[in-house]
Amino acid sequence: MISGLSQEILFEKFQIIEVLKKDEHAAVFLANHIYLSKKIILKVLNTQKISDNALVERFKREAKILAQLDSSYIIKVLDFGTFQEYFYISFEYIEGLSLRNLLKQTELTFDQKKHLMIQLLKGLHYAHSNQIIHRDIKPENIFVDNSLNLKIGDFGLALSSEDNFVTNPYSIVGTPSYMSPEQVRGAKLNPQSDLFSAGVVLVELFTGKNPFLKENVSLTLNEIMSYDESIILNDADDLPQEIKDVLFNLLRKNLKDRYNSAIDVLKDLGVSLDQPSLVITKENKKESLKRWRTFASLFTVIIIILFYYALTTIDKLKSTSTENFPITNQDNSKNEPAKNEIASKNPQPENINLENLDKPLIENKNEITTEKKQNDSSNELATTKKLGYGWLDIRGTLGTRIYINGEDFDVDPIKPISLQEGEYIIKYENPDYPPHSQKINIIAGQATKIRFNLDQQIGFINFDIRPFGKIFINEVLKGETPPPLKMIKVNPGFVRVSLKNPNYKDVDTLLKIEKGDTINFIYKFKK
Repeated sequence: MISGLSQEILFEKFQIIEVLKKDEHAAVFLANHIYLSKKIILKVLNTQKISDNALVERFKREAKILAQLDSSYIIKVLDFGTFQEYFYISFEYIEGLSLRNLLKQTELTFDQKKHLMIQLLKGLHYAHSNQIIHRDIKPENIFVDNSLNLKIGDFGLALSSEDNFVTNPYSIVGTPSYMSPEQVRGAKLNPQSDLFSAGVVLVELFTGKNPFLKENVSLTLNEIMSYDESIILNDADDLPQEIKDVLFNLLRKNLKDRYNSAIDVLKDLGVSLDQPSLVITKENKKESLKRWRTFASLFTVIIIILFYYALTTIDKLKSTSTENFPITNQDNSKNEPAKNEIASKNPQPENINLENLDKPLIENKNEITTEKKQNDSSNELATTKKLGYGWLDIRGTLGTRIYINGEDFDVDPIKPISLQEGEYIIKYENPDYPPHSQKINIIAGQATKIRFNLDQQIGFINFDIRPFGKIFINEVLKGETPPPLKMIKVNPGFVRVSLKNPNYKDVDTLLKIEKGDTINFIYKFKK
């Protein structure tokens, strides 16, 4: 452990579980974040024992850059700051392995490898679209959980737009066998440099071999500068041509020939950004075969039952006159669309201003449904359809102002609004929540129901401070405990929490709150 630090509690809020890595001036811990009540990865740096200021800047850079990024494919920063001479960053804990260790311990299928490939490219696209270049993409900096969900980590060498994407002349920054030719030269960098490094990682993922790794650094760098593009994928002959073409275009020497962006790679793979990644769990061949045999047996039994049922039904139909079937059933099928037909006409609302807006705006497991207005007479329904009008039945969090295509509506929570068929943008404004918007489709003669709960778009903190303390969030007084303060609303993102008690030293910390989080913040002042 770093000299001078407690072996149990660090910085009054991290309970150490395990030392993962350490040296004279830095350490990495698996710890429990006392305030968040969750496992985290804690990086600590003793700034007084470092003669190389570049390492301190690397720590600060990583915290600063990751605080800007919020993607399911990138490791999240939960907390960072200073304590006396120490600088620390806490990251989300991934129950899994680095890609390096995963490849050593597990034999992945082709589909699993492609699944990881797509996630890596999506993560790079998100970083690059936020003007961040990683500069050190390699298997050690890619983490995979037990469900094969991938996250990119270690942004200590990353560059933001503020850095102008330029390395120092003649410097080599990164890991040699994963560097692009322009990175080796110390030239100006852009996202294509990360794509080259990703290409090396993906060749290693699919073939088990790094194409540039040699006996020493000098030979490795020379190989990157002089390799023959035509034979670089000789070990990948058994791969589908689609994958070989992608890898080839990722590893082109000339930037003009290389992919311009990760989104271009995904397009060649036939993958869109909003397409959910297929979750492919790891299992051995015996388990897979056993599962398949069980499924096949069950499927056979079901087929036999359905066949018997079909024969019985045919016999019954033969003995029944068609006149016994009511004509009204046919009429109803014409007037009332089936669920699948409705879904195609009135799709899920699209997100306009914020990501994942669908959660708070939907009733019954967050789905918007369109149905007939049951109480209308058939004549009124026919007239309404002819005129091309439908209804909007919208209800949700009290105190919310609703705007439809920019028009302020005084919404009656009981009587639906009549709207001409077409597409509309609904905006929700409430002083206690961030604004939200969504797109809907009104269908003639039908009622579109929307049930929204804005509480799902924010986070909450429960405070229990002893013996007592005033609680400030972003420098605004929220109350005093005891008794405990429950369900304090906070907008997603980094939140500054301050605790004050005149008899003790103030507590000041930074927390990252996700949408839907409820955090129990328990603290006892100590002398």
